[in-house]
Amino acid sequence: MLPKAAMKDFDFDRLHRDIVAAARQAFTDVLTQRPVDDLCAFAIYSDSGAMTVCPAMCTTGFLAEKARDAPDEYLFYKYSPSEWPLEGAGAEEAFGRICRMLREHLFHDIDDSEQAFHAFQQRLMETCVQAQAELRESLFAKRADDFLLLVTISDDDEPAQALQSRVKRLNNARIADEFDAWAHTWSNA
Repeated sequence: MLPKAAMKDFDFDRLHRDIVAAARQAFTDVLTQRPVDDLCAFAIYSDSGAMTVCPAMCTTGFLAEKARDAPDEYLFYKYSPSEWPLEGAGAEEAFGRICRMLREHLFHDIDDSEQAFHAFQQRLMETCVQAQAELRESLFAKRADDFLLLVTISDDDEPAQALQSRVKRLNNARIADEFDAWAHTWSNA
């Protein structure tokens, strides 16, 4: 981890609060448009440049369709928020502010070293996990235990181990085991 000065004092506590508030708003926005019981997953994802934080939501209907029409690809669709039907839905303005804050910091305050960028990206992903963990305890507490929560990087081939760790931290053992078994089919985990 880099010294604090290398990150030019980026306010990760504020980022955490902003993500939680935006996620709550996105979930509420989507619930006003569809049945409450139809949503089965919520993801927060970034991009490989660490310039975005966005929501994605999945429905039981979408997963049932994939199980029927593409059973060999079902787990891919289940664990790939960029494929979900409600990718980027809700709280567009709030998430837009978060993305602008990240981009500005990356363009103006992070030095050009790869080490500084990776330290920032890791801290960003950890902040997203902490926000999801808070949402699990509050916003999603009344949902079924198998309500899926993810934190991913949408346009990158992250190491399976990083994804497995986040899935395990945010979900029950059955989901973690399912993801782990699936990850072993496409990685050297």
